[in-house]
Amino acid sequence: MSGHRTMIAIGPGSIRRLCCTTTETADYGHIALSAIDDRTALVQGRAVRVDDLWRSTLRSLRCGDIGGQVLYPSWWPSARIDVVAAAAAVLGDDVELRPRSWLLERASSARAAGLVEIAEQLVAITFGAVVAVPRIGAPGAVADEIVRRIDEIGCVAATILIDVPSAVSGAATLAAMIGDRVRQHGGTPVEIDDAGMARLASAAGRRTPAESPHPPATTETETGTDTGTGTGTGTVRQRVRLLGWLSAAVVLLAAAVPAMTTLGRRGVVTEAAADVLVEGRVAVSVPADWLVQRVVAGPGSARVQVSSPSDLEVALHITQSAIADAALSATAEQLRRAIDAEPAGVFVDFNPVGISAGRPAVLYREVRASHHVRWTVLVDGPLRISIGCQSRPGAERAVGPACEQAVRTAHALG
Repeated sequence: MSGHRTMIAIGPGSIRRLCCTTTETADYGHIALSAIDDRTALVQGRAVRVDDLWRSTLRSLRCGDIGGQVLYPSWWPSARIDVVAAAAAVLGDDVELRPRSWLLERASSARAAGLVEIAEQLVAITFGAVVAVPRIGAPGAVADEIVRRIDEIGCVAATILIDVPSAVSGAATLAAMIGDRVRQHGGTPVEIDDAGMARLASAAGRRTPAESPHPPATTETETGTDTGTGTGTGTVRQRVRLLGWLSAAVVLLAAAVPAMTTLGRRGVVTEAAADVLVEGRVAVSVPADWLVQRVVAGPGSARVQVSSPSDLEVALHITQSAIADAALSATAEQLRRAIDAEPAGVFVDFNPVGISAGRPAVLYREVRASHHVRWTVLVDGPLRISIGCQSRPGAERAVGPACEQAVRTAHALG
């Protein structure tokens, strides 16, 4: 091994080594990426723990002997970053995890540059905060929405860095469209392809930390990990440093969705902005000004709760789980058995073939003393997505618009 730090770019469509003159792609990188939200993955017909898969994937790309740097998509939720951080111990005694934006921003000397990262399901815009636009519809319409969002942020006339990973389908075409529109607005687009990323990585490897144009905040964690012997019994004290500004339990991203109609005071209809909540493998539109928290204790499944700032009894509950049978009827039967095992009167109005916001779903209502929750359970491919719409008894209109929007837009990210 050479005396340098391994640099690896994780996602959005591949896992690649950026150092050592030529890039190399991990053999099972696409499997590791697709399974990052799961506990096990299928590799050549064999079930493998996702943690082990990630360790072996990163180990296969190691080429230096003094630690490493690992880059991840700037919009990733912290649960995914945690998986990578635990696996990154195989790279050496000192490993840094940074958002992809840390390297991409080196393509411009302008401190006010905006950044566009193109992924399969969404496009993330970074300019202080992160805004995401779902890739839904024709590429031209998506490009229009991206530039509109950039304009809202206030950086459309600045330098706009556009990340163009070759492993993401349609990225080059979409990047060209975004660039054309940025130029029309007086901005300067800079496209960065895989070769450009490798050049930036090479330059970053020659630069000392003191020369970094945007020194990030640092969080250090001690991680016990497999030593790489294959026995799984040894542990090492590994320093994995998470460097960057974007790390949150739940990633809340502004989305390209229509404004949502809600009832204001005295029943006056008002327009409310909608954001996209990305949690695990699910994206769903929620009111932009509602409060987001992850609930892991108390009754019910672990879930994300999105609450109205004016009345905490008005809320959305969002859960997800992997399923083996994608038929809605199979989910309905499982829910029926679970409900039958509960005390009478807690879960009522069960409908195995309901319709909610125009989508086939299993419907039922949960009755509590201070509130009721109307549950809509959807099946999207290998995921079961449950949306609970909570309100005070007899006051369902308070959560109605937010509920309909959430049910209509909830989908698996794939």
